[in-house]
Amino acid sequence: MIKFVDTNIIIKAFTENKDKERCRKVLYQAFITNTLCLVEAQHGITIIKKDKTYASNCIKSLFKSNGIIIPLDKNLLFESMKRVEKYHLNTFDLINYVTALLSNCSTFVSYDRDFDGLEVKRVEP
Repeated sequence: MIKFVDTNIIIKAFTENKDKERCRKVLYQAFITNTLCLVEAQHGITIIKKDKTYASNCIKSLFKSNGIIIPLDKNLLFESMKRVEKYHLNTFDLINYVTALLSNCSTFVSYDRDFDGLEVKRVEP
């Protein structure tokens, strides 16, 4: 089974913090994420590093990785909205979680505890 990688893992992999190396190791293996996570991560990295070009290059590097990037399209959005009452997550988190569900991910790699107690087990790197 494959793991879903959340936005905060991508941000931590490309910025200076105590978790950087663990997060980078996650991205060296096969994983699934979505275009929403990439957009969120690019924005977060830009704010932290104050460098839009660096942030964009970080995200572009993921297109050459072992990752599968699921597009946020109307079908994914619709499937997420169908579950809005079942999962009490904000819209961004809901879209990411539903991506993991529909992709049959075995784990959801994130530091966000809002994903605790759901069908896809949250793990930290």
